[in-house]
Amino acid sequence: MNNEQKRCVAFHVRVVYTDGWEWMSKGQIRTRLLRQLQQQEEDVRSRKSETIRRKVFRLTAFRRAKTICCYVSLPYEVQTWRMIETMLKQGKRVVVPKVARGKRLRLSELRTPRTDLVRGAFGVWEPHPRALRPVRLAEVDLVLVPGLAFDRRGRRLGRGHGYYDRFLARLPRSTPTVGLAYRFQLLDRLPTAAHDHAVKAVLTA
Repeated sequence: MNNEQKRCVAFHVRVVYTDGWEWMSKGQIRTRLLRQLQQQEEDVRSRKSETIRRKVFRLTAFRRAKTICCYVSLPYEVQTWRMIETMLKQGKRVVVPKVARGKRLRLSELRTPRTDLVRGAFGVWEPHPRALRPVRLAEVDLVLVPGLAFDRRGRRLGRGHGYYDRFLARLPRSTPTVGLAYRFQLLDRLPTAAHDHAVKAVLTA
């Protein structure tokens, strides 16, 4: 990574050392963190998500970006609906992932979230077939990434389907990738495999 890329996105990480995590399998970590995510109070979730949104908007990579890839949040994840609407109001071009054949994520430009999106694979919001506006990976200036857990090296634990690992592997290396997570999702170290792909930064609250 050159100096310009280093200036684009910094690693905002508070490392959490939690007894027992290092001895857990990926499946055990998923189960435990998913339970914590679902049990988190809605007002706490909203407040933390707003703090993370402000951190995202302060990133140099965000301010410079014209086209931003953002996941559409499930109820228990760091909330992105308001973030997406604000980005659109700011004139950013927002693209969102859609599950495609071959277990890959394809990107589509999002213009009107409330009408363009429908429930897709695994209950995730994605573009309606009639609202597809394909976008090439090379056009994306910043990617905001969900996850069940991240560690201090940016390694990510998803829900086990591998969609984001395959997606991150296809991105140009210069593209900033930023994980969004609540602080309890940030662990000291995650078990990894050869196909796992890290993000370049993690923002928490």
